[in-house]
Amino acid sequence: MGEHGSSRRSRSLHLIWFTVGIAVGTVALMLQLGTPGAYLSDILRVGEASPTRALIASELGTLHYAQGQGHDGQYSYLVARDPLAQHGLASLADDGGYRFRRALYSWLAGGFGSLTPKGTLWGLAMWSILGLGIATAAIDEIARVLGARQWAVVGVVANLGLWLSVQLATADALAIGLALAGVALVLHDKTWLAAFAFAAAVLTKDTYLTFPLTVSAWLLTTRRRRDAVVAFLPAVLVLLGWSLWLQLQIGHGFSLKGNLSWPVAGLVESLPWQSPVSGALVVMTLLGFVIAAAGIVLARHPLLAWLTAPWILT
Repeated sequence: MGEHGSSRRSRSLHLIWFTVGIAVGTVALMLQLGTPGAYLSDILRVGEASPTRALIASELGTLHYAQGQGHDGQYSYLVARDPLAQHGLASLADDGGYRFRRALYSWLAGGFGSLTPKGTLWGLAMWSILGLGIATAAIDEIARVLGARQWAVVGVVANLGLWLSVQLATADALAIGLALAGVALVLHDKTWLAAFAFAAAVLTKDTYLTFPLTVSAWLLTTRRRRDAVVAFLPAVLVLLGWSLWLQLQIGHGFSLKGNLSWPVAGLVESLPWQSPVSGALVVMTLLGFVIAAAGIVLARHPLLAWLTAPWILT
């Protein structure tokens, strides 16, 4: 009876934190669209000099253009409209293989190419918000199992990168939600389900391969060799398989786009510094790092120390 009550209480807390994540994601989107005359398509940040401009304008109508080449959301839209890179849209991206490799977020948003342009745009907004909800619920469970305090969830909702993911229609929010769900499943010895979650995270954004790699390394330290292989190998195979498909279809399936840089460098470059809310977001990000570090110290669980690397690098 006690275990049953504890399980119900745990599910209730997961639902609460999931709802909090959804609410925070919605607020982030509203801040992005809060100026008079804003369009939902503003989250795509289509560049005034971008090759995607004509296509996206023809499908979505009037756009507000960003300077130069724009930002990543426009490429999320391209992948959603051409899921298997078979209709030439990859040629409009600055590096088609690199952009199309980060596919699952766009596939879900566009119903694997079945939704209308407007429906796809709404899908990009909704799936990033949903990813933030999954992330908050997952980190709540991780904190509970590892003995950290539940306010460690604030480290997720205060993460500037996840706010920007919602505001710029990028894959990060969904990717980290899936990756953290994988970690939570490993802690419950559901390694095959965790492997599925990790593979989905990597197909959403390839840099999240650091999560199954890190978890597998931790599992090896606990002498769970089979689980270490199961957690890591499917993600690698999925990434290799999809990259090979892109290599055959459009070339550059294994491209890094020369995009390796110091942690958070891309995040800083993405900041709309002219925005009045950017200062508050920076403060929230710093708060998130402080809380994450405090959680590691207080919980004193080896896995949390291992997870510091992917948390910072992604």
